Amino acid sequence: MNAPIASQPTAPWSGIEPGKVVLDELEVRVVLAEEQARVTELLAREHYLGRGRSVGRELVQVVHHQGRWAALLVWGPCAIKLADRDQWIGWESRQRSSRLGLIVQNRRFLVLAETRMPNLASRALGLAVRALPGHWMEHHGFRPVLAETFTDIECFEGTCYRAAGWQPCGMTKGFERHRADFYREHKRPKKLWIKPLARDAREVLCAERVPPVCEPGCTPPAQPRGLPIAKAQIETLREALRSVPDPRKGNRTWPISTLLGLVCVAMLAGRKNLAEIQRYGTQLPHKARLWLGFLPARDNPDMRRAPSYQALYNLLCQLDANALAEALNGWLSAHQDGLPRHLALDGKYVRDLVLTLGLSEHESGAPVAVTIASQQPKTQQAKTEGEITAAKRLYQNHDLQGAVITGDALHCQRESMQMVLEAGGDFLFQLKQNQPAALKMAKKLARQSPPLFAIPAPNANTGA
Repeated sequence: MNAPIASQPTAPWSGIEPGKVVLDELEVRVVLAEEQARVTELLAREHYLGRGRSVGRELVQVVHHQGRWAALLVWGPCAIKLADRDQWIGWESRQRSSRLGLIVQNRRFLVLAETRMPNLASRALGLAVRALPGHWMEHHGFRPVLAETFTDIECFEGTCYRAAGWQPCGMTKGFERHRADFYREHKRPKKLWIKPLARDAREVLCAERVPPVCEPGCTPPAQPRGLPIAKAQIETLREALRSVPDPRKGNRTWPISTLLGLVCVAMLAGRKNLAEIQRYGTQLPHKARLWLGFLPARDNPDMRRAPSYQALYNLLCQLDANALAEALNGWLSAHQDGLPRHLALDGKYVRDLVLTLGLSEHESGAPVAVTIASQQPKTQQAKTEGEITAAKRLYQNHDLQGAVITGDALHCQRESMQMVLEAGGDFLFQLKQNQPAALKMAKKLARQSPPLFAIPAPNANTGA
């Protein structure tokens, strides 16, 4: 999808009541680095929540009226999970984890006391929001498509947000973040407001591909700490993994469902090797650790410690990898609404002991099916033959209807291509010297009918 991202045109101000000041000299810009101290001072003095701490990407706008600062707006990352917002958008958990960067949150909005006047709040807010996509693009390299904010219903009605075109979208549940891994209840639910920054905001957030001007926002500056699946899915996953035979001796500490559950969830979150998987476990919040069955910390029973690298490594070295693949594929089949349209064949090693081959989503890298190509392959030929054989098993055992399989030149085999077509899919494989006849024919066809954006041949006279 390549939908245009456009802010709404500025509407003429009209309907001003007699005696009200017509704000025809408002301007908005981004606060400069040397002005941040003044921003902090004003927010600390006049905003009931103070300045707050900076988290992730941030942008501060200042609205001028007749050359004086009139209002301040602080924008930052959105909330990780909001049931009402996510329902309004209509996306799935996997889309949410990769598209959260396209939503920005108005974390502070302050109309300065010395310039306060009727209608200033709503019009300053409207002007700032219209400029926000461009400002964010200039400073962070992409355009957001949705804005959110909260109002305390015990203190404010949110009139200025409604007047500026924001729409209410439910209430929060009355919890706040407390320390790194906990939320605590403060029993003061707030009203959630949202404002599309593009006419097709929902379509962009749910699309298979986002417009180019939004793509950098789909790669967060740090890997998310949350889970790619819900609590109920984790419970069924751990139940499926309990069927995998445990090869360890009787003095084992960690349940096999916990260790393999962490491995599988981390793979679904896009982690690609054992070090990343173990690190992912240490970054999970407390609630996620409980769901995965992490053990109590030795120095604090109320906390949950993550499995060590050695614990994961010892299990995977002895594990029947085919049994794991069978259990995981059964769970994937039961919980996958349908294979994505674009899947990539990807082989991975676990400490050079086991070569796994998976079908993964292009955008997230999350696997939808895995198989074991070979265990402790001795030669490069054994690795190659094992991967080709494993790929054929994936073609045979999975419905590829509507999917496009991509792979390197290793998979450019006549039999493999035929199996993909018979499974209802299409393929896009690299073509190299391992198929000389096919490569020669492809070059000939390309010369006869050049593909789009082909590089022109050098000019014989100029050498250009």
